[in-house]
Amino acid sequence: MARRYPARVRILLAACAALLATMFLPHAASAAVGDLTCTGNFQFDFDPPLTATNTTANAVVGGGLVNCLSLNGQYTRLKSGVRVGQGTVSRPLGLLPCVPVMTIRETAVLTWNTGEVSEFEITVNTDPLAGPITISALFTSGPLAGDTANAFPVVLNPNLDCATAGLTQLTSPLLQVIWS
Repeated sequence: MARRYPARVRILLAACAALLATMFLPHAASAAVGDLTCTGNFQFDFDPPLTATNTTANAVVGGGLVNCLSLNGQYTRLKSGVRVGQGTVSRPLGLLPCVPVMTIRETAVLTWNTGEVSEFEITVNTDPLAGPITISALFTSGPLAGDTANAFPVVLNPNLDCATAGLTQLTSPLLQVIWS
């Protein structure tokens, strides 16, 4: 049976999700034509759970990319991919567990539909006090080496029991990724 959260928690979650989504949308609209664009999803898992007092954890990411399109024709062979990675997450002390304000740093690999592998470094910053709000990755080897990929999630979902169990997971079932 699904847990029903108090109205103030639901309002706070909705406001945070709306704020984060609107922060990403202006950047997507102004992005220049780049090497590749894909739709996809991601899931970050945090261990131990993030709470008001536990502000650091290990982070593991997984996700996929589909419907890739090379806007300049240089990467037409890349159509989809699967990514995995690991690193750390930190956030300010005192936040409610479900508030997705944090900084994540990870190293990851993306295995393309061609079998080629790209390595990259992910930086996710949703903490306005720690710098610009970004979800970006610097590709260090393989296809797109030297490019930066910027992700623009349409939706961010914390785990359903985060109010009582802490933030153990943050997912986006739909995002747009643009390389340049």
